[in-house]
Amino acid sequence: MKPDLQRPVPPALRHGEVFVQESQLILVDGMPGTGKSTLSQLIHRKLRAAGRRTVWCHEESSAHPVRLFYEPNCHRSWADYFRDVESCWQHYAGELSRGNRIAVLDAALLQNHVRSLLIFNCDRELIVELVLRIEKVIAVLDPVLVYLQPKDVAANFRDVIESRGTRLLQLWIDAHDQYPYSRAAAIDGYSAFIAFWKDFDALCRTVFDRLKIKKLRQQVSHAEWSLRDAEILDFLDCSPRSESVDVGPLERFAGRFNAADDPTAPTVQMIPREEHLEAIVEQPTMSIEFGPLGCFRQTRLIPQARNQFYIAGWPHEVHFTEGATGAIETLTVTNSTAGWPPMHLTYCKLP
Repeated sequence: MKPDLQRPVPPALRHGEVFVQESQLILVDGMPGTGKSTLSQLIHRKLRAAGRRTVWCHEESSAHPVRLFYEPNCHRSWADYFRDVESCWQHYAGELSRGNRIAVLDAALLQNHVRSLLIFNCDRELIVELVLRIEKVIAVLDPVLVYLQPKDVAANFRDVIESRGTRLLQLWIDAHDQYPYSRAAAIDGYSAFIAFWKDFDALCRTVFDRLKIKKLRQQVSHAEWSLRDAEILDFLDCSPRSESVDVGPLERFAGRFNAADDPTAPTVQMIPREEHLEAIVEQPTMSIEFGPLGCFRQTRLIPQARNQFYIAGWPHEVHFTEGATGAIETLTVTNSTAGWPPMHLTYCKLP
């Protein structure tokens, strides 16, 4: 699988390092479940390991600089929303251009604005127009867009539900049934949900083809994430050195853990995989109150130092502690990132 470059790239730009050196903005986009947050986090970590000043903005962060959704009670018209969006991007582009850092944003351009307007059944050409207006605003940053397009929309969401839990699907369907998009199409339930995201996908492909910024599109499936990551990192030249860390046998972290001070937090089971730990929660809460080890059914913990892991696609870290014999006794989930609820939650390993 090769990256789908949608316009010829001049020879001087074929080496990814030129993208990183010239660009101050890397946009990672796509529908839910395509791996935007995990990939944008990985790009951020690779750039930082190479000595670059970077900032990663997760799509769920309340501190996201350009997260602005259409709100009928706040915006009197499409034009009113468009003005607010342009002003927001202009402010951020000006702030970023005066610094010496690279911003890696996920879901900022397409899912942020295209989805927001499609929910309210906005005219498709107006949606395209807004994205093209944003493109002009951010041109000063020489941005790069990485668009993750699922090979099969329905299969993508089946994989999402498998990893995040069946309750999430019902929450999504209930929300979509209330959308003006669904009411206008006179459909509801799962069929309305999938129809919306297929329409979103078609509209994003149209937008992508009309954008003139440096861009890369990959058709992805959950089974091919590792290959996708390697190709995108090679394209951006973000892999100067391996982050491989010797933490010893991952089997020593295996077991079930309960929150020490919060009986309402779900029990977490740690399962060692080839190069990471997988955290399994049988009854996920779908709430970030308990962090990534309670919100979704499955999360990946990536080693970064002895007894220390970061969580793929989340700004949280996990620290394990050993007892006198060297056996793992507790784990603590921490997060102090701006825009997120502060977290310091300790779990004890069960016998």
